[in-house]
Amino acid sequence: MRDSATFITYLTIIFNAWLLIHFHGVSAFSFANTTTGSSSSYNANDFTFSRFLQRMKENGLDNMELMDVIFCGCIIVLGMEFMDKVTKQIGRSLKLKTIPVRGKHLDDLEAIDVLYISLNKIATVPFVYFLVKYMSHEPNAIWSLDSLSLSNTLLTIPPFFIIYDFFYTILHWALHIQAVYGYIHKHHHRQKAPSRANVDAVNVHPIEFFLGEYNHLLAVYIYCHVLGMKMHVLALSTIFTLSPILTGLNHTRWDSRVSIFGWTLYDSKWHDVHHRIPQSNYGQYTNFWDLVFRTFRPYNPDDRVNPDNQLGANDHYKEM
Repeated sequence: MRDSATFITYLTIIFNAWLLIHFHGVSAFSFANTTTGSSSSYNANDFTFSRFLQRMKENGLDNMELMDVIFCGCIIVLGMEFMDKVTKQIGRSLKLKTIPVRGKHLDDLEAIDVLYISLNKIATVPFVYFLVKYMSHEPNAIWSLDSLSLSNTLLTIPPFFIIYDFFYTILHWALHIQAVYGYIHKHHHRQKAPSRANVDAVNVHPIEFFLGEYNHLLAVYIYCHVLGMKMHVLALSTIFTLSPILTGLNHTRWDSRVSIFGWTLYDSKWHDVHHRIPQSNYGQYTNFWDLVFRTFRPYNPDDRVNPDNQLGANDHYKEM
């Protein structure tokens, strides 16, 4: 039943994306005929997604039509929903173990939770716009596939996350300062046992979401402009595919870990510890800066587990 529901969800997202692309093509073609006075009828072959991208390239981001903005915004939101489903499916597909619940789970989302989640998802659209616009003007940003190399793609990913987490760790620590905590970050810590993946991840105060999201843009700026390093847009696409997955896994019960030669680069249990013991593990993607700043607290499997707090497999709000 769960696999069927997951398949239907994926199919629905893909179908809606296809509808957006198709009918945006129809409206764009009709608009072009109206402005040019042409009486040509619409043909499915008259519009392709590549032609839409070409038109975007020729017109530039500053000259986007209203339907282009709405279309791109809808695609971004649909992409977020798709990545959320992928994140939840990873644990099932890889048959990962689950992390026992030690903190109190936020069973039911309140109106303020739904409001913050919705606002933050919408806020992702202008963020992507500013990110793409920055890359279109950045001299060290590479768009041509002919210039694709290991140094400007895969090798850019580790330093990006290190740069990002440096500022995020400090930001996260600052949000836990007592004088600030109650106004912004406390909302996120109402959930002490995250389970809903990206839904729990973006259930933060909009100010916090803004600071955390645009920290990605800051990391790109430092890598490309300050350090003068080349970055291909495909590397950025990879980064922003990994980011929602890793952040989402941080807010599930899946015990997920990435290790190389015995060195653990990422472990979702680190963030689970943070939700129970807030003065620790401030990093988002790595524990590197927590180790440097001595705020790292390892996961202890012997910590007390309350059987009454464990999530039931049939509880819809605890979906994994």
